[in-house]
Amino acid sequence: MKKRIYAAYRGDEYRGDGTLEQIAAMEGVSVATAKFAATKTARRRAEAKKGNRSKGALLLEFICKEGEDA
Repeated sequence: MKKRIYAAYRGDEYRGDGTLEQIAAMEGVSVATAKFAATKTARRRAEAKKGNRSKGALLLEFICKEGEDA
């Protein structure tokens, strides 16, 4: 099974891309937190609380599956 590749953002800052596991390790969060960051709910909450966080919320944007062109 091919894994999904995501682009990671904290606020408006691009942090990198990779699988959920890679992004979790890169950002120092759990895989569960990374999974949540890829949901519509996380996006909606981040928009509602914009400006209330020092680092910005972690948000993930789906790019493609492993082995596919972006």
